[in-house]
Amino acid sequence: MNMNESIDKFGKRWQDYISKTEKLDKYSDRLSSLRLYCFLIGALLTGMVFYYSGPTPGFILLSISLSTFLCLVLKHDKVIRQANRYRYMVEINHKCVQRLEGDWTCFDDDGKEYANPQHRYIDDLDIFGRSSLFQWLNTSNTYQGREFIRDWLENPLQDRARITERQKAVQELALKLDWTQDLQCLGMGAANFKKNPENLFAYVENAEQLFSKAWIKAIFYILPVMTIASFILGYGARSVSIYIPLVLFGLQFIVNIWGSRRVNQILDTVHTYKNKLSVYQGLFEHIEKETFREPYLLELQSGLFNQDEPASQQIKVLDKIVGAIGFKYNPIIYFILNNVIFMDFHCVFALERWRAKSGSYLRKWVYHLGIYEALSSMALLAQLNPHWCYPEFDQNKLFINAEDIGHPLIAAKNRVVNQLSVENQICVVTGSNMSGKTTLLRTIGVNLVLAYAGAPVCARHFACSIMDIFTSMRINDDLNSGISTFYAELLRIKMIIDYAQNHVPMIFLIDELFRGTNSRDRVAGARNVLMNLNKDWIIGLISTHDYQLCDFEDEPGGRIKNYHFIETYSDDAIQFDYRLRSGPCKTSNARYLMRMIGIDILD
Repeated sequence: MNMNESIDKFGKRWQDYISKTEKLDKYSDRLSSLRLYCFLIGALLTGMVFYYSGPTPGFILLSISLSTFLCLVLKHDKVIRQANRYRYMVEINHKCVQRLEGDWTCFDDDGKEYANPQHRYIDDLDIFGRSSLFQWLNTSNTYQGREFIRDWLENPLQDRARITERQKAVQELALKLDWTQDLQCLGMGAANFKKNPENLFAYVENAEQLFSKAWIKAIFYILPVMTIASFILGYGARSVSIYIPLVLFGLQFIVNIWGSRRVNQILDTVHTYKNKLSVYQGLFEHIEKETFREPYLLELQSGLFNQDEPASQQIKVLDKIVGAIGFKYNPIIYFILNNVIFMDFHCVFALERWRAKSGSYLRKWVYHLGIYEALSSMALLAQLNPHWCYPEFDQNKLFINAEDIGHPLIAAKNRVVNQLSVENQICVVTGSNMSGKTTLLRTIGVNLVLAYAGAPVCARHFACSIMDIFTSMRINDDLNSGISTFYAELLRIKMIIDYAQNHVPMIFLIDELFRGTNSRDRVAGARNVLMNLNKDWIIGLISTHDYQLCDFEDEPGGRIKNYHFIETYSDDAIQFDYRLRSGPCKTSNARYLMRMIGIDILD
């Protein structure tokens, strides 16, 4: 399937869901009108029957009218929920088309809070922030899902078996397009769902009880019974003094005031997740019902069961308790229930019972859900780009071998692919301005990050060893700390050289080394950097305008290899083909570019 076929596929899904949404919206409008007519006609007819035929026929018609109205309300709510689901699916598939066409940089969630300029490659490879890898591939809706994606992109796996395990899980999910889109759709059903649920985890994992002694809890069951019974006996049989139920009611009122601060603190913490718990339930149920083949996915799925009871059912119980807490926001009903039957205290007791049975499992359930979301985000790459490959790994040598490798964040219509083979080598890449040197380095780095995350990569074939990635590309000064651009780059290079002393496989990607100093110092500095990094456990690429660095290829050892990009000129325009070629570059275009934009060349 080529890119146009992928655009057609997801474009068709997008339009289909638009059509379904429009039909349901029209149906919803008809049901809304029908509800109104049913209410008005039912009320009118019921009133007439009561007036002309008496109470018995009146109550019969009232029951029929209310039942009909209730059925219409339930049907209407169901249609509204389904229409909202289709709206989410419209958004999901529209975003798929935007990813394919290169219009995805408007997505709201770009992970900018994860940006870290001090990290060994995050800033240089555009992993987080605007126009980033995270912004492009993330489809998760939970805090944990986003955190797992962050971790996978920021801290690549170093174990081949674990990468392969994740890779196989991604491959299976890539074949479940409807299932992965439904997972994303279900997660879009609550506001602020990406908020960290640590407060909820902390409460359900805390064994502390409101009252440790059973006899104290018994009071909250016995006292309401005594109060209600005394009211009945006092007002009905007149066998109990009216002051007794009033005294008991007042006592309960005082107890509620006494315990309100601690009780409200507990209930408010849990009630914050009122709308989120039903979404969690739907997501858990979606995973529980699916049939998986890969052991990793089966292991994650089995973690959603506690004593053979699925997480979805256990979270449903918690959701009902939290729903009862919602009576706090209906002042009249809440005042009666709380001061007659100790509603708040009984909600806390119910939470404690749930916590004793299921509380220690909630964090694991949500974590497993987050992993499914992260895996689904990686699977999206294969769903959008079925021609991309899954990398192969070989630790017996230090290398990268890629066929038709391109930058995944560049739209296919604009992407230029290259062949690349780096085996126990350091490559010096030369070429004129804007010819593609920096893009090549980022292409290699981003695809390696995806490879170690278990995702497919933007290449027809990709094989590599597992290495630590280091970059030095986007260097900025720090005026507040008195650090110049050149000094900042020195610190970055020192970090790479220092890490090289660990004797572990690594790859470096350095763009325009020491651009902040004069050409003599730049060449001398670059030579020393290459000498420090010319180790058997290190490969790398360094781009430069200093063609003197190409001479290193002739030095003993044979580990330095030259590559270059070229440009052509036609009709006063400069053209690049962005194709990587062996050997050093022989041209430059600075003077030509100056003339193109109107700067006179005076020497």
